[in-house]
Amino acid sequence: MNKLLRSRKAVSPVIAAVLMIMVAIIGMSFLFAFFVNYAADFQLGRGSAVLESMVIENVWIRDSTAVDIWVYNVGKVDFWVSVVFVNDYQASITDVDDVPVSELDSPFEVGVGEHVKFSVVSTSVRDGLDNLFKLVTARGSAVEGSYLWE
Repeated sequence: MNKLLRSRKAVSPVIAAVLMIMVAIIGMSFLFAFFVNYAADFQLGRGSAVLESMVIENVWIRDSTAVDIWVYNVGKVDFWVSVVFVNDYQASITDVDDVPVSELDSPFEVGVGEHVKFSVVSTSVRDGLDNLFKLVTARGSAVEGSYLWE
């Protein structure tokens, strides 16, 4: 009996099993906490904004007021562009894919994997300087880029 109590062979597997159970419980607790927070964000309407992702592909500054901005949706959900800013001033969207705004519903939808051209009018375009263009979606996501007009 005395030899059995001093033997470490029986203690090591028990400690290893207890440690593995503790690691699994702690890992599952973190996973559960993340999932609850993620589900709450989706219920409040904030969760899908994480899945939005867009890229400004090209900007063509036609003159001191007219600009064409090409946007590509690389995200996992459709998004709706609601506001365009040029140098921190709100610009007016005139056409979407060469269709007048008067014929479309606002905000303007960009499907997953789609390229869309926005024609905007702004009086804040600066000649010879970097111009900051920012598009904001209905969910609050934004993409911006700086382009030089020469």
